[in-house]
Parts: sequence; C-alpha cells; structure tokens
Amino acid sequence: MTPTDLVQAAKACGMSALGLTDHHLLTGTIEFVKACQDAGIQPVIGLEIDLEQGPLQLLATSTEGWSNLCRLSSVLALRDNPDAPCSLEMLFTYSKDLIALCENPQGLQDGFEDRLYVPLRNISSTGSLSAKARNLGLPTVVAHPVYYQTPEQARLQKTLAAIRLNQTVTTISQTALAPADAWFMSPQLIEERFKEFPEALQATNEIAERCRFDLPLGKSQMPVVPLPEGVTAAQHLRDKATAGAIEIYGEITPQIQTRLDHELEVISHMGFEPIFLIVEDILNFARETGVPYSSRGSAASSLVAHCLGITSPDPLRLNLYFERFLNPARVTPPDIDTDLCSRRRDSVIQHVFDTYGTDKVAMVGTINRYRRRSALGDVVKAYGLEPAEVRELANQLPHAWWARFEESEEGEDPPSPFADLRTAYPNYQAIFDDAETILKLPRHLSMHPGGVIVAPDALTDLVPVMNSGGKGVVITQLDLDSVEALGLVKIDLLGIRGLTVVGDVAEFVQQSQPEQYATPLAVLDSTPSVDEATSTRIEKGETIGCFQIESPGMRATLREIHARTEDDIMAALALYRPGPLTGGLKDAFVRRFKGEEPVRHLHPALAPLLDETFGVILYQEQVLRIANELAGFSLAEADLLRRAMSHFDPGKKMQELERKFVNEAQARSGIPIEIGERIWEMMAAFAGYGFPKAHAASYARIGWRSAWCKEYFPAEFMAAVLANWGGYYSQRVYLSEARRLGLKVRPPHVNYSRHQFSVQRMSSPEDRALFMGLDQVKELTQRTIGRIIQYAPFTSLDDFLSRVDPRNQEAEHLAKIGALDGFGKIPAILKRLQAGGWQRDQMSLFTWSDTSEEDWTLQQKVDAQLEILGASLEAHPLELVLDKISGAISSIDAVGKIGRRVTVAGVRQTSRRSRTAKGDMMLFLTIEDLQGTLDVILFPDVYRIAKSFLDSNPPLLITGVMEMDKERGEPYLRAEKVASIS
Repeated sequence: MTPTDLVQAAKACGMSALGLTDHHLLTGTIEFVKACQDAGIQPVIGLEIDLEQGPLQLLATSTEGWSNLCRLSSVLALRDNPDAPCSLEMLFTYSKDLIALCENPQGLQDGFEDRLYVPLRNISSTGSLSAKARNLGLPTVVAHPVYYQTPEQARLQKTLAAIRLNQTVTTISQTALAPADAWFMSPQLIEERFKEFPEALQATNEIAERCRFDLPLGKSQMPVVPLPEGVTAAQHLRDKATAGAIEIYGEITPQIQTRLDHELEVISHMGFEPIFLIVEDILNFARETGVPYSSRGSAASSLVAHCLGITSPDPLRLNLYFERFLNPARVTPPDIDTDLCSRRRDSVIQHVFDTYGTDKVAMVGTINRYRRRSALGDVVKAYGLEPAEVRELANQLPHAWWARFEESEEGEDPPSPFADLRTAYPNYQAIFDDAETILKLPRHLSMHPGGVIVAPDALTDLVPVMNSGGKGVVITQLDLDSVEALGLVKIDLLGIRGLTVVGDVAEFVQQSQPEQYATPLAVLDSTPSVDEATSTRIEKGETIGCFQIESPGMRATLREIHARTEDDIMAALALYRPGPLTGGLKDAFVRRFKGEEPVRHLHPALAPLLDETFGVILYQEQVLRIANELAGFSLAEADLLRRAMSHFDPGKKMQELERKFVNEAQARSGIPIEIGERIWEMMAAFAGYGFPKAHAASYARIGWRSAWCKEYFPAEFMAAVLANWGGYYSQRVYLSEARRLGLKVRPPHVNYSRHQFSVQRMSSPEDRALFMGLDQVKELTQRTIGRIIQYAPFTSLDDFLSRVDPRNQEAEHLAKIGALDGFGKIPAILKRLQAGGWQRDQMSLFTWSDTSEEDWTLQQKVDAQLEILGASLEAHPLELVLDKISGAISSIDAVGKIGRRVTVAGVRQTSRRSRTAKGDMMLFLTIEDLQGTLDVILFPDVYRIAKSFLDSNPPLLITGVMEMDKERGEPYLRAEKVASIS
C-alpha cells in the first residue's frame, strides 16, 4: 500500500496519529506527511534500521530529529555494503531527538535515556517482551506492524518479498515475509488485542505527542552563492543583467529598462537571485569548456535570463511574458532547464559538485513505478516460470501506442490490461491478479535524467541521499516532488543527442578552420539566422537527423507550411502537438497560410494578438495576451487562468473567472457577451494542450542549426548522427540518407575506422568516406579494437594478423563485412584464415597473396553485414529490389496524403501481433524505406492473407489508406493489401 493508502485507512478508522518507519530509506516520508496534513492526521516520522541484535525503529521528535534520520539513513546507504547492520557507535552519533523502539534493547539505554521503548507487536510475544522491559526498567508501547491493507493481501506481500529478494514464492523463507497478521487493523481491534497492557496502549499517545512537529515544507532553501565584497545578491544580479543587456542590444531603451526593473523586482521579492546566478555560472563553465548547450522551457520568457546568457531566444522580439516563467503568485522556485551535449554533460555536473561542495549537491532521485511489462515480468519470475516463458508473456503485451489504438478501436477500455492474456493462459490468473495490483506502485529508485539539487548547507540536514546503482553518483532518496516540497532548488541539466551532433560537427569545423573559429561553440554561435540553402532544405522536409524536425509527421508539417526560418520551425513545433492536431487547428493554420481560406477572427480585437498565427491560438503566451489585453487581467492573473484551464478545472473558480473575463472584455474592449463567451471557449479548448512559445523558440534554434550543419557539412553531420546512435529512425534509414546525400558509406575497415562512425580521407584529401565504427562489429573485443586503431595502417593480411593477433572468429567477421578489403577477395581470405597459423609479431616466411577472381555477390555481402553489423553498408534491402517496385511512393510523401489511398514499399523494422476483442489475430507493423519509417496496421482480414510470407521478412509492397492518430500526432497506414517483393 502507498503512504496515501495508509493515511486514508487511518482516516476511515478515525485515528488521530499515524507513524511510518520504512526500512533503511525515507523515500515515502514527504508523501506520507502531506497526505496526513490533508487528512487532518498527525504524522509520526520514522525509519527502521538493522542492528546486530535485530531491527530498530527510530521516530523523530523535532526537525533536528528529522535531520538525524536523514544523516543516519544517508551514512548507512552510502556504505560499500548498505545492508550491513548499523554499529551502536554510528547510531549514537545521530541519536539526538530520536525515540527508539527495539525488542532487544541491550546496550541502547545510554544512547537514548528516556527515549527507549520495547515495542509489543504480536500478541503471542507480548508476555515475554513485557517481562524483559520490566527487568530493564523500560516502558513498552503497542506498535502493530502494517505491511498491507487487508488480510487477503498477505499473498501479494509474499510475491513482492520474492521479487525484492530475487527468489520465488515457493522457496522464500517465512522469516523473509511480513509478520503474521500484519494488516491494517482498526484501533478498536488493537485495543481489544492488547487490553491487558494498558500502559503500552497509553504510550502510543505519549509518543505521538512527543513526535509532534512540522517539517519545513514550502519554506525556501536558497543556496549560497559567492558575491563580491559588500554587494548583495540583488545588486549583483542587476549589474550582470544590465551589462548583458548593453552587450545584446547596444543600449538600454526605456522598454528594456522597464522590463528589467519589473523582472528584477519580482526575483528579488521572492529571493530567487541565487538560482539565476548559479545557472549563469554553470553555463559560463559550459562556454569556457566548449560544451554545447541550449535553453528549454519557459525560462526563455525572462529578459534577465536572456541578458545573463542563460537563454537564447529574445523575449522582447518574440513577445514572451515573464509571468509565464515566474508568476509572482507562486511560492516554489522556478525551473531554469538547460539542455547540454549528452557526451559532455558529466563535466558540467561535476563542476556543480566541485563549485558548491559535494556535501551540498546531489542528483535528484526518481521513483520508477510498475507498468504492465515490468509488473508482469517481475511477478512471473517470482512465480518460478522459466525466462523463456517470462519473455513470451511480456512480449504479448501491447506497447503504449498499440494499447491506445486497440482501446479506441473497440470503444471501451478492456476490463484488465492483461485481459487477452487471462483468456489465453487461464491457469495463470493469480499471476495476472498480482501484476495488476502492483501497477503504479514503486519498483525502485533511480536517477532523474537531469535534476541537480544545490542546498544552502549540508544536504543531509534536510534530505537523505544514497548511491545510484553502479553509477557512483549520489542521489536523493526523495523524488522531485518531495525535494521541491522541502523548498530546495532543483536545476535541470539534461543531456540531448541533438546538441552532441551539432557539437561534433562544430568541433570538426573548428579544427579544420582554427584561424576563423577559436572554439567549437564559436562555430555554432556564427550560424547565420538567414541562409537560402538551409531554408530550402527545411522547406522540402529534408531534415532526417535534424533535432526535433525529423519525424515523418514533422517533416510533412514543414513541407505543408513551407517553413523556411527559425520562426517557422517554432510554429511547426507548436502545430505538431496533440491539441492543434485533435482540434483541427493545424489544418486551419495550413489552409490560411496557403491562402486557401481567409483569416477570420471572432472579433477584430483579436487580430493584433493572433495575426502572426493566422487567427489560430498556437502558443500558451497567446492565452495570456488575450486575457491581459482584452479583459485587463494582470499577466500574473492571466497565467493563473492559463494554469487553471490547462488542468481542466470545471469548478466554481473557473465559472467566476469566465464571468470576469466576459464582463471585462465587454467593458474594456467592447466585445459582446456572446462573442466573449466564444473567445473563452476557444481559449479553454486550447489551453490544456498548448505549447509554450519560449520552449518552441529554444528548440527551433537547435533544429535550424542542425539543418545548417547538414547542408554545409553533410559527411560530418551524418557521421555525428550515426556515432550518437541516430534519433527517431533506425540506423539503416540514416545510412540510406547518407548515400542519398552522395556520401561514400563504408563498412568498418581496419585501416580507416575508429571506435564510432567517422569521416576519413582515403587516397586523396578530396576522397573521403563515412566509415562505420569497429565497436559495431559483432564479437570484436575492445582489446582487438584497440590494437587495430593503435597499429593501423596495415599493408597486407599477414601484416594485420601478425600485429593485431585477432581470434579466428574476429578475423572471420572482419573479412565477411569487408573490413579487410584490399588484402584479397572475401572467399580467399576466409580460406586463408581457416588454415590459421599466425602468431603475434611474427611475419609468415611466405607472404600470402590472393590470385583468385571469385568474390561474394552483393546479396552475400548484404546478408553478412546484416548478421554481423545489424545493418548493411553495401545497400538498403529495398535497393536490391528497386527494379521490381512500381507505383509506390516514399514514406514522407505518404504522410502528406492523410485520408487518401497510397502504395508504399518498405522492410519491416518492428512488428507485434495482437488479438481483437473477437479473438482474431491482427498485426501492428513499422516499415522503413529509404526516406523514413511508417506505422502500418493489418487488421485480421488483411493479416490472414499476408501471414504466410511475413515470417520470412521480405521487402513489402503495401496499399491502404493514410490516417492520423491524433493522440500521438503521428500518421499510420491502414493496410488493405500486402504483397511480398521477391
């Protein structure tokens, strides 16, 4: 049961106080405390640890007690063996303001004085424990353990214990399970059970009173930043913002000064200056060390952030509102999220630890919860099924998109996420019951993708920490919501591959033109904002590999709206969202953009607010503008309105806001009541799905720079995309794109390849090729890869064998994929390798040479590369059958023909079978061609016909109707006919 479940059970029983003592960690504490506060119940905060003599429960009596729980839990969790018993010396170090409950309290009296109790848990042992307490002069207390809510859940607790210990429900020992009757009993039942021990019952009230205190929830805990002597944080921030404004704008106009003054006043009033100063310091370090970065989210709405170099979009030019980022009505610190090159991000995070202190900094923990696949997989293993059976069951569960589609197709949600499996495997009902019950329960703690906490003092004064798996990184035991509830500042430093790609290209450009560019970042900073060739590439949707603008639907959108600039990309990013897609706003935007229908406004007063988006509300900021300029809402009030709308709040507050908006719009702007109501409905329909313009602007810049890199440095760009494992598509699509760009694409070669994809010169500086990395060769060890790179180039096969000394299988794999090209034909090399006989650093007395003329066919080379590399460098499978394909269009062209019948050709990338409600088999398929990928659905009548040849995985010719999954925002093909291309 969750902490909230526990509190609700207590509330239903009329309890006044409730304690939580999780084992070793404090992860659920803040959720528990908040749930208690909401229910009007006093929380008793605790922790259970292990001593040599058995378990010990510790209860905090003050905020200092909470700090000691955090410190003790952290010290234990950070040890090499976190499960080892705690020593008494360590326990006494952190015992201040803690009450201890222990069944074997010998040796604890000196450390806890009048704060030590003997707990009575099970009625069968109360007599002996009570006698022991009397002999030691210690009080007793009733402490009934709760591990599950109802007696029927004892079986589920056994399953979870088996999962935790990696055992099975049939082999797990009784001592590893919860005590008997560890379900949530009513106070009346507990009083009846322990009626002969009134002092122990009374002690529960006494302890509750002693543990009455409030955690500092909602209280800001700003970190301390270094400041010039005699200068306040507010003045320091103002000085930096002013200097930045002069550098960016040349002069500070009255408009700029007014905006800066307003923002700085709000920031100062809320005491948030340290956040801005820390992020500025972090990004200064990124700039100095050449780490590509970009802003994300609503922080780009701040002029102060822009002037500090934290964000790149100009909030004045784009009409971005500070209140969208930092509303004066909020109390929690704002999020300033930053994207960093994923490969270089760790150095920036390390800078935060080094600068602000390892005792004050940690990564944020995150709670991974059970989903269908993980729940079923863990439960099946706990029930002792073989791994093959586990995979068989898990693989039959639908992925997210397929599951949504099936539910919408049938019109009703299935009664159980395991409904199909329950029918197919009637003997496994208990497994499916347990798996369904644990859905959304915590599975394990892991590291947040980018959240970093910086505390004013030692972090463990307020938050417990632990190690994150094998990563050697310290993370908080509390998740993001709990950390923020304690008022701590979280800074998101997220790694994204898109920045790594442009960073790699920039590095190449800078190294080849050092006289023009001092650093790689200088290359990116000099990317022109207007460039005809880049604009043409974007307008044509030729953006495979480009950040955020490479999916089939996104490329189709770029083509539809004739996107040519950063601002156009910004509009496309906002258009291609569930809201505009579902509400038909995208279609209206495109028609108006093309001049196919006139721009119509509900009222002329909307024209200046919506003209840039052709009368369509596209950005969240436009909701703020409408409320502010038409109805006189302050920007702070307008943002609160947007937030309320986005949460679909139909309550009384929204009714009051609607009346205020309609009345004020009439009074201030002359908008009739009925028109005001329609404008309100339009705002409300959009607000839940809206996209912040500030976020779109930040991502549009990376998208534009990606397209510029692809246009002018195609070889380096595609090498970077492939070296960073692509993005939306499979590797085969990117390889096809590289060939389409006219690049020579080669398999790994012992004389040219590095670890990853790279561009290498061959016979002349102009003769360059894109070589796959040696890391991708199956069964090739890092030792052999290292020796190849160290000793290359090689002059002959014998030279290679002698100096590298590969294993037979390694050498054969290299030969089969063409990595020994130039030393002989593949059949002859394989024959030589089968003879063996080479030794390290000893050349053969008789130099081997190939005099044969026979070589493998193209099909043989493709097959070998597919097996050993996972992709063919010689050709895409479709390229081998191009002469047999007629009447097919590319996947990107198909995406632009929603509602029309098309024929496409492609090879299977992924597929999954499923059953309809009637039990008929159908297939969800993703195919790829030379231009991208496309989702396809084969309903039972089509699948029955195609099933006979689909298992052999040939290239396919598929005819059907293009449709749009508006929830995902991606198109799919509803297949009508499927044929094999042989």
